[in-house]
Amino acid sequence: MSQLNGRALAVSGIGVLFVWSGIKGWSVLGTIGDAVTGVKPSQSVSVPLQLGNAGSPASILATGNAFSVIGGGGGSALATTAMAYQGHAYRFGGAPGRNLQNPWDCSSFVNGIASVKLGMAIPGYGPGKYDGTTHGPPTGTWAVWNGLVTIPRASVQAGDILLWLGHMGIAINNTQMISALNPSEGTKVSTIDKGVGRGPLVRIGRFK
Repeated sequence: MSQLNGRALAVSGIGVLFVWSGIKGWSVLGTIGDAVTGVKPSQSVSVPLQLGNAGSPASILATGNAFSVIGGGGGSALATTAMAYQGHAYRFGGAPGRNLQNPWDCSSFVNGIASVKLGMAIPGYGPGKYDGTTHGPPTGTWAVWNGLVTIPRASVQAGDILLWLGHMGIAINNTQMISALNPSEGTKVSTIDKGVGRGPLVRIGRFK
């Protein structure tokens, strides 16, 4: 995506913010803040820090409760790696840490999986340059980043990045995603079209 297209996307995204805020009766500034930083959940309970099913992607996908990871190349690796962190603890604004042992929120979860674990470029950081010691790029930065190619909903596959106002996650197939939801649910699989952010999907992006 060119720099011009990135700017156009940002402008259209701002338009969506104003329209959706008007429909819902939300504060425009509050909605913009949620889109950029993510929505802070109201729950105060933190789930225990743990990795699902021994923390192995293979072991998770081999269980009876496994979810099918359908995609190609790096997308499947991103989704499969993310699936190893089902049950991981949530903390709004949390930095995942160098070994991804710290609680995280929706965007720092994606930052940690993509860059710390897999050495991929993320907004503001070259390949593998983000080390997890800070939160890293928030949701709004991902929404306008030119390192993703915008794709239609019907083409979603494993490893695609899904962005709402105030939330983001990683697709594991065309209908399901994994994301860091809130303190009581932690990091878990949910249905893409059920929606977990404010309003409709703002962008679906695939790594270039």
